[in-house]
Amino acid sequence: MELRQKVQELLDFLQTNPQPEQVYERFYDENVIVQENLQQPRVGRSLSIQRQQQMNANVKEVHEFKLGAVLVDGERSVIEAHIDLTTLDGHHIRIEELAMQTWKDGRIIQERFFYDPANIQGVAKEINAIH
Repeated sequence: MELRQKVQELLDFLQTNPQPEQVYERFYDENVIVQENLQQPRVGRSLSIQRQQQMNANVKEVHEFKLGAVLVDGERSVIEAHIDLTTLDGHHIRIEELAMQTWKDGRIIQERFFYDPANIQGVAKEINAIH
């Protein structure tokens, strides 16, 4: 399968609002390296699943989840996302991010997120620091 098709499959799957473990088990290598901005990378699919489950459990309401531009070049893809939500502790968070993935054999082996963390507050800020 061509990478552009695999990325589209990921985007279509994300629109179904799957559980984090479903996304990671279907599209990510077991030893994936995931990094938030300049933070220490997380190594391993299970750690990223745990972090995303904690982040999702802290969400009271998602106001918007919109995917924007998608770029594919060789074995890399970049996905633009717009996320607007309210956390359980009452913080309104708006994130506009780019996620850059490196793929191998149909799975993401490395992913790095680029966004401004300034408006991530409360418990979400603590969870975001997990690596």
